[in-house]
Amino acid sequence: MVRYIRLRFYQGDIVRNIIQEELELAKSKMFEEVIYKDKTLVKLTRDNVAIVEAMIRNDSAYIHSSDKNAKPVYSRNNTIKYGGSTAYWMTQLKYILTPCDLSADYSYEDIIKSAVESVDRENSTHLNADGIGRFEITKRIQEFDRSELIECLKNPDYKDMLLVQEISKITSAQNRARHNISFASKFCHYACFYIFEGTEYQDNYSIYDSILKAVLPMYLDYYQIDQNYSLDDYKQYRKAVDKIRELCGIEISRNGFDHLLWYYHKGRI
Repeated sequence: MVRYIRLRFYQGDIVRNIIQEELELAKSKMFEEVIYKDKTLVKLTRDNVAIVEAMIRNDSAYIHSSDKNAKPVYSRNNTIKYGGSTAYWMTQLKYILTPCDLSADYSYEDIIKSAVESVDRENSTHLNADGIGRFEITKRIQEFDRSELIECLKNPDYKDMLLVQEISKITSAQNRARHNISFASKFCHYACFYIFEGTEYQDNYSIYDSILKAVLPMYLDYYQIDQNYSLDDYKQYRKAVDKIRELCGIEISRNGFDHLLWYYHKGRI
């Protein structure tokens, strides 16, 4: 039922529709868009990034993933009901890999295992589509030299993006063996985001995503970037993102860029 407020004035009554006022106000909170070659693009602006960050942080589907206190939850028979958030596990990893006043509650191996599981679960990267992805990638990261792991996170180009290459290399599955570039980028992104929070290294990795991969050519065209990028290659993909960020006219983080284009376009392509 539509609600109304009746305002009384000397010259009579005016009926005001509250729903319509709310919808009009909502228009001022919408993303700013631009039409280019008959396609609608979301503009790269600070306001648009702020809108999408607020939407994600208040979306019940994502609210736990950024909660550093979202610990694992166990049932009475000690089976896992909830595996813990990416934010929680990457913060635990921070306690081991960097000088901290706090200590981790789990072993390094358990933290890596749970971090892989949480990133995979929250980002729907389907590592186990081949039956062994989670196990193999967990083992790769566990066996990666810890000092080199920190170096790779701080310097993505270290040894030609060694960490992304190692995580994303094809699995040994007999059937449906996969390269997991998307997962590799997300693991590295969230590791940097929480381990190096507030530092120059926090925004080191762009998230590689099928939606962004699909829309990046439109933004390259919009900003008249005629260089050809092989978007199947993570290094080239990241360079394309950075070139757009450079030419868009504002300072925008890789994190903000990823969130804005992904959230806006995920239901439109």
